[in-house]
Amino acid sequence: MDPNAIINRVIRLVKLDTSVFDEVRDDPAELIPALVIAAISSLLAGLGAFLWWQVNIEYDIDNLFINTFVMGGVFMAALYAVWVLLAYVMLVQVYKATADLQSLFRTMGYAAVPLAFSVLMFVPVLYPVFAILPLVLLFVMSIYAAQSVTSADSTQVVMANLVGMAVFVLVLSMVAFSSDDAYMGAGLFAILAEIP
Repeated sequence: MDPNAIINRVIRLVKLDTSVFDEVRDDPAELIPALVIAAISSLLAGLGAFLWWQVNIEYDIDNLFINTFVMGGVFMAALYAVWVLLAYVMLVQVYKATADLQSLFRTMGYAAVPLAFSVLMFVPVLYPVFAILPLVLLFVMSIYAAQSVTSADSTQVVMANLVGMAVFVLVLSMVAFSSDDAYMGAGLFAILAEIP
């Protein structure tokens, strides 16, 4: 596991170079870095939500750091893993395509890089861009990531990821609205109730 190679892959993904998925797909040593990248990206989305509340909202919220950065980041990372599992089940069980679960986790872990851009959503005027665009890019990258590990056609890959993302968005939205006085969530899901 070469840290320089991992950083190079992340930079290439930021430049939308999807050939990274072909590189990590068959390398078992890339599973841990992929999971770490997904976790860090989720935590950065949580940090972005925390900073958004600090910069844009005038009143204090109890446990804001815990609810957005820590719990929001953890929930987002866990639900992203659920997304990957649902996509795998859809591809293998519903569409009867071949796919390897560990390869899918490796590629989808790297596909989580766009979530890290949510850290910039504290910028007052531009926060909708940095709240919504990372989710759109995450969905697009997840399609490329899943396509690299399966024999399924493009429509099946899109549908499998759509199911995973639907659960991801639905559950994170429910968690964000679970309490009126202490919003919980990372990224866009922490600020849904306050967007005018």
